[in-house]
Amino acid sequence: MSNLIQLRQGEWPRFLLAFAYFFFLLAGYFMLRPIRGTVAANYSGSLHLLYTATFISMLLIVPVFGLLVAKFRRGQFVPGIYLFFISNLVFFAFAFKDAEPGDWVQYGFYVWLSVFNLFVVSIFWSFMADIFHPDQAQRLFGSIMAGGSLGAISGPLLTAQWVGEIGTGGVMTLAIFCLLLATTLAITLGRFERNQSQDQPTRVIGGSIWEGAVHVFKSRYMLLICLLMLSHNLTSTFLYNGLAVLVDQNIIGFAERTRFFSHVDLAVQVLAFLFQFLITSRLVIYLGMSRTAILPPILLAAGFTLLGSSLGLVLFAAVQVAQRALNYGLLGPVKEMLFTVVGRETKYKSKNFIDTVVYRGSDVTASWLFKGMLSAGLSISQIAWVYIPILAIWGVGAWHLGKAYTGLKLQFKPPTVND
Repeated sequence: MSNLIQLRQGEWPRFLLAFAYFFFLLAGYFMLRPIRGTVAANYSGSLHLLYTATFISMLLIVPVFGLLVAKFRRGQFVPGIYLFFISNLVFFAFAFKDAEPGDWVQYGFYVWLSVFNLFVVSIFWSFMADIFHPDQAQRLFGSIMAGGSLGAISGPLLTAQWVGEIGTGGVMTLAIFCLLLATTLAITLGRFERNQSQDQPTRVIGGSIWEGAVHVFKSRYMLLICLLMLSHNLTSTFLYNGLAVLVDQNIIGFAERTRFFSHVDLAVQVLAFLFQFLITSRLVIYLGMSRTAILPPILLAAGFTLLGSSLGLVLFAAVQVAQRALNYGLLGPVKEMLFTVVGRETKYKSKNFIDTVVYRGSDVTASWLFKGMLSAGLSISQIAWVYIPILAIWGVGAWHLGKAYTGLKLQFKPPTVND
């Protein structure tokens, strides 16, 4: 098993805690994701407005996050943020006790889950980049992400199985228990790291609440990561919105749509798990970061060519499954490795700014672009051809980003205890 996962002596406890932590975090989230997919299908004509509301919410929350990072230690702000989101979910669990709640409750849940997902996952990977050095990240991040994929497989399976019996409110209650377990494991991992450093508390990061955002625009490396994020999100949002339109046209009923999206999520996570556990780390080690980073846009270009030539619900869902599997299974671990060669303030503040504001900003751009092209009379097949040049830009940017990472890795020095 150690050879399969590429673990070395002394790495088991930290790895297992991180693996279980991510398992329960994504199990909780992916129980909820099919419900958000159903809301998206119910309001497919208003998705650009929901994306905009999510982006505005991100702009309001990021300064608060920056303040928490600047004023509190990691062991305080990480569980505190998780508990805040869990308390919000308790409200939605009561609100969704009805078979199909009111419009504004569904709007609120869509925006809330979109904010929740990015913040809690971003915090998880900031934590991982803080405790694993670059060589460990290359070997272990794929396998740690596989723990998340197992949770993401379990989540939609449970939702598809039980949503008809316990309702969406009951599914949310199950998600609350998973997220509480994830929070407990985050606290345990933090205490383990503290014991490893002779019981000394982790240093408060300090600095300005806006410092992370300012650094993004001053760093060529951070801007290349933003380009990677923007290119990916332009293509993924088209697939998300396009599938919502096709589901709205072909599938009737809240529970039936939720079940369909559960099956899509399940297929995505099974493929992603195979990448994460068996392939990704080996690709990075043997091909190098640059060659690995350009694989997703090359493979997706073939998928978009198919969509431009032919269209149907099953084919469109298959391409979206491939895109998301590549995102979770290959692009995701690669992106998180990129932050292991930068300082702690960048890992938490700049990374969170990119993972939230830049991510959702590109979502807003993509959703309005999609809405505009539909309004102009373009079909979904015709719109697919528009994204081929974007995939080419993504590939070029990914190549240069991989080269930049390799240069920084050669200069990297592991931080001293509690640095």
